[in-house]
Amino acid sequence: MNFLRSLALVTALIATIEPARAIETLGYETLEEFPGIEIRRYDEHLLASVKVSGGFKNASNSAFRPLFNFISGDNDSDAKIAMTAPVLQSPDAPANSWVVSFVMPQSFDLATIPAPTSDIVSVTAQPAATMAVIQYRGGWSRRLYDEHESELYTALAATAYTPCGEALWARHNPPITPSFWRKNEIMVAVCKRKP
Repeated sequence: MNFLRSLALVTALIATIEPARAIETLGYETLEEFPGIEIRRYDEHLLASVKVSGGFKNASNSAFRPLFNFISGDNDSDAKIAMTAPVLQSPDAPANSWVVSFVMPQSFDLATIPAPTSDIVSVTAQPAATMAVIQYRGGWSRRLYDEHESELYTALAATAYTPCGEALWARHNPPITPSFWRKNEIMVAVCKRKP
């Protein structure tokens, strides 16, 4: 019985890893590497976003359904849009509000992306941006996020870059991925420090 459970678990784990490798990810070029962080130049892209209120961890749960519905055909073309990675989350006003976003495939621009039929989903164009990024594995707790965000800012202070925007939380794996295999990143827009 234990052997069958172990075999089923291994099969499920392999099944969660392979699809994650096949999906499109937000394109970037690594400009510089420092201990623990990278400076990346991200391509311009589109985001489908929903603003939600509530706790840090529950924000993505609240936003997931309308965003998933949008890419599943709840749009003016009834078109299916491929899932990409990462899912982004950032703080918004008022306090305890969040914007959760799906990155749209690079094949779309504002003229070709289907319009959402839901009033709470918006699609926006994001310009190319230079970001400092720290990557970590693990669950989606606020404690882990805060710990790595602090590490990002500490590492950034020793470089020629300074933060010039709010931090974004980037999650690359579906919720069924075991927490110890989840790839997470914290990203913040950066500017060159003035001499």
